[in-house]
Amino acid sequence: MIFVATGTQFPFNRLIQYMDDWAKENNEDVFAQIGDGEYEPKNMQWQRFIGLDEYNDKIQQASVFISHAGMGNIISAKEQGTPIIVINRQAKLGEHRNDHQAEGLKWMGKLAGVYTASTQDELYQQIAKRDDLVIASGDSEDNLITLVDHIDSFLTDWHK
Repeated sequence: MIFVATGTQFPFNRLIQYMDDWAKENNEDVFAQIGDGEYEPKNMQWQRFIGLDEYNDKIQQASVFISHAGMGNIISAKEQGTPIIVINRQAKLGEHRNDHQAEGLKWMGKLAGVYTASTQDELYQQIAKRDDLVIASGDSEDNLITLVDHIDSFLTDWHK
């Protein structure tokens, strides 16, 4: 099963449409938490919002977790030991107030178990490699220090 989450703050119709199209062409279960998005999937199971326990269960059961480029989801994937593919929201498409997620992709992709995509083609390429993706381990102290260092560096640069 592939688990997709858009978060709770902003709709992410583009991601849900990409995954709905993917689900139509592939024989694999996909479950999506779609938030307040206008697009309602036709080819995968979905709910607008799910509780924390179900969210964590979905991540743990998933072969891969696909998400907006949010730190909370990356940390959750690492805690559950599930590889995560993050795709950034784009301000020019009205998906966010600014493009901080695009900037974040540069360092997010350096984290163990975190894979990045900006386009539909990149997302589909990452999904095609899902059996070879490294698990997003959260056990290593070095991994946690690297994550905190990247977040700190990103926030420092972003506020300049």
